[in-house]
Amino acid sequence: MIKSEIKMSRLLLLSSALILCSCSCVRGAPATETDVGITQGPSGRITVKEQTPIQMPCVYQLPESYRQGNSVTLRWRKDGKPLRQVELGLGSSTTSEPQLETLLREDARLTLNKETGSLHFASVLASDAGVYQCQLLVEGQSAVTSGSGTLEVIELLKFMPQPTSKNLELGSTSKVHCKAQGRPAPQVKWMRETQLPLPANVTDQNGTLIFRGVSNEQRGQYTCFASNSQGQINATVSINVVVAPKFTVPPAGSIEVSEGDVAVMHCQATGEPRPTIQWDKDLAYLNENNTDPLRFRLLDNGTLEIHDVQPEDEGRYGCTIGSSAGFKREDALLVVRSSKSASNSIVTRIIIVIICLAFLYFVLVLGLKLWYRYRRHMGKVQLDDGAHVAADGEGHEHAEHEPCLTDANSSKNLKSKLRESTILEQESQVADDIV
Repeated sequence: MIKSEIKMSRLLLLSSALILCSCSCVRGAPATETDVGITQGPSGRITVKEQTPIQMPCVYQLPESYRQGNSVTLRWRKDGKPLRQVELGLGSSTTSEPQLETLLREDARLTLNKETGSLHFASVLASDAGVYQCQLLVEGQSAVTSGSGTLEVIELLKFMPQPTSKNLELGSTSKVHCKAQGRPAPQVKWMRETQLPLPANVTDQNGTLIFRGVSNEQRGQYTCFASNSQGQINATVSINVVVAPKFTVPPAGSIEVSEGDVAVMHCQATGEPRPTIQWDKDLAYLNENNTDPLRFRLLDNGTLEIHDVQPEDEGRYGCTIGSSAGFKREDALLVVRSSKSASNSIVTRIIIVIICLAFLYFVLVLGLKLWYRYRRHMGKVQLDDGAHVAADGEGHEHAEHEPCLTDANSSKNLKSKLRESTILEQESQVADDIV
């Protein structure tokens, strides 16, 4: 009995020690994950009109011990993607998404309250519609996520984009668009001068004005109307008919002048409205700040004159014509010859002229020599023929009734031909001496 009582007392002592140990262990244990939570988050469906403010709640509980020693982040998500976040703990931030900051869109309309966790929209847009959640991310623990809330935005009736006035090219086919957005989808139509029907060759196709063969009769004010159950809005634009600027006298391709001379570059244009003319040098516009007004002169017809041209004036000069109908540009290259190069050019030209004259003189003399030789040859042939005829006349005395030369005439002809032959030989000798 005594032994059994001793055993029982030992068992009681051991059990009591275990109970005390377990109690002390429970008291000393840190807070569990259930101490971190979100008591209220976005839920259900929220429907608001565009451009109105709204606040979405995210009430959380977080022990102070977590704020002191852990990295804690409160994050909002839209459609599963990070939207806004704020650090709640004092520890260094660690996240499984190193490029998170680049994913968060910059938008001054959205603010996240660190104390309450709520997300505030200063002015809701149609693009804000979506599914929202808030999260608590504690370092070393799984994220605590709230329920989902759906934001539905009623889009206001508006033009997207706002219709604007337009210049139409005469004789062209052009379009002017008018697009409206809203809920429900609006109806869009065009009218002229608020209530007048559209002119001929102008049609309205689902909010797009189509001008075929633009003419001056189509210019004027046009109004676009958009309407749905929210009401009606309108926008008025001006349609102007223009003629695109065109060059009547474009700048020449290349101009070469000597240093100190005057360079003249023409540029004339036409169009409706009348185009302006602006000159530039190497794509830098010419003005009173970068040119010498005593040397650079822009005439009323668009011609540019450069007096006392200097080597630094060399470059590419562009003429830009422009108006509300458009812009066009043509350029010309100005090459400046220095004084030294000009003198060298004159000497070169003189040498070329001398060479050409010498060549012509040589050709002339050679031609004369050949001509004289030809004449001498022909004279000899005629002389031989005359002598042969005379010999034949003396050897044959048969009677024939034909006109013939007397002996005196034959002698005279022979002497004449001998003189011509002598003259030709002398002329040929003179030509040989000249060569």
